[in-house]
Amino acid sequence: MSKIELDKLRQVYGIRNPQTRKVEDFVALEEFSLTIDDGEFVSVVGPSGCGKSTFLDIVSGLSKPKSGSIRIDGQLVRGPALDRGFIMQGYALFPWRTVIKNVAYGLEVKRVPKRERIGICREYIDLVGLNGFEDRYPNELSGGMRQRVAIARSLAYDPKVLLMDEPFAAVDAQTREMLQDELLRIWEKTRKTIIFITHSVEEAVLLADRVVVMTPRPGRIKKVVEIDLPRPRTAADMRASSDYSWIAHNVWELLQNDFDGGDARAPAGADAAALASQIAPEAEI
Repeated sequence: MSKIELDKLRQVYGIRNPQTRKVEDFVALEEFSLTIDDGEFVSVVGPSGCGKSTFLDIVSGLSKPKSGSIRIDGQLVRGPALDRGFIMQGYALFPWRTVIKNVAYGLEVKRVPKRERIGICREYIDLVGLNGFEDRYPNELSGGMRQRVAIARSLAYDPKVLLMDEPFAAVDAQTREMLQDELLRIWEKTRKTIIFITHSVEEAVLLADRVVVMTPRPGRIKKVVEIDLPRPRTAADMRASSDYSWIAHNVWELLQNDFDGGDARAPAGADAAALASQIAPEAEI
């Protein structure tokens, strides 16, 4: 059953040319169509600047496409809502709140009674392995632990869809592998629909049911790769799997073929969302 339907999304920003001072169109996404099933784990990879984060912003409702539509459970997305949880690489925790109060935030917004709220928070703190840290503040936690709090907070208010934008990019390699295994375990238990943005081909293949490979700007879907690997998975098991290595190699080849592609006017290594500082004031976003 389809959970998310994206139909011919197109996103355009007005960017001021530093040489001419004129506003030029920056096409971030073009003809982007995708259907994601309920409970499916989808990873998205592509060259820097191809519009991965722009696509996720549109799904979250934080940004409106220039044209095209997105529906969740058949309902047109018109803005942010609690049916979507968003996890970024910067954790985005409230530094003045303890772990349990950070996890409780979405439930407070939903006006869940305090006694019920505390029970739910403890359940998800346990799920991400942070028992005993309920009363700690974010500055007392490691990067990996902070990301676990962010995951617990997003799961606690029971969103239909979990959106994850490079959530493990800021942690060391060992912690990243631990968080990958943790996310796989949580997904096996909750079966949330997840869209996961990453620059790591290995991470994308490890986690997903399907990997969406995007072209250079303007971002289009080059290919959707089915990941026919048995579950449950762990990072250690996949490293020893020749099938995993072969699939990762094929995805990498799809990206490698695009390294010299793209629009010459696109600033090197820049994501569309990162160009906000150059967007002209009169541009419609």
